[in-house]
Amino acid sequence: MRKYETILIANADLRDEEQAALISRYGGIITGQKGILIKGDCWGKRKLAYPIKKQARGIYILFEFAGNGAAVDELERNLKIDDKILKFMTILKEDGIDPVQLEKELAEIKQKKEDEKKAPPPEEVALKPENDQPLKEEASAEPVSEENAPDAKEEN
Repeated sequence: MRKYETILIANADLRDEEQAALISRYGGIITGQKGILIKGDCWGKRKLAYPIKKQARGIYILFEFAGNGAAVDELERNLKIDDKILKFMTILKEDGIDPVQLEKELAEIKQKKEDEKKAPPPEEVALKPENDQPLKEEASAEPVSEENAPDAKEEN
């Protein structure tokens, strides 16, 4: 099994629902060909360096997946047919990955994300005073002299 990355540029006129449908559709094609979808990410709308099919803007979508050559062939065949896709490119990132190890890593990442959602943000924990007493600012060890004091406006 090999690890691939496909980036595609879709028509900029697509709504959010259509973008999500594209990601789920092509993710389904990858998993339907016995591949493992690692990441399907929408990078958003960007200006293109040069016009592609008379379009100056496009929506960038990234797929990172593991699979065999048949999964790549089927994905690219569907991308060629779809009129919403302006351009795409698939590259081989890694050769000879262990699918069992990859599944374990993905499960660990998913578990970490779920744990982060359940835990309160660290800012709230740090700002909460102990024993419900108001926070006190520590006094500086050095007394403030006129030389060290902030500049005050002089009145004439």
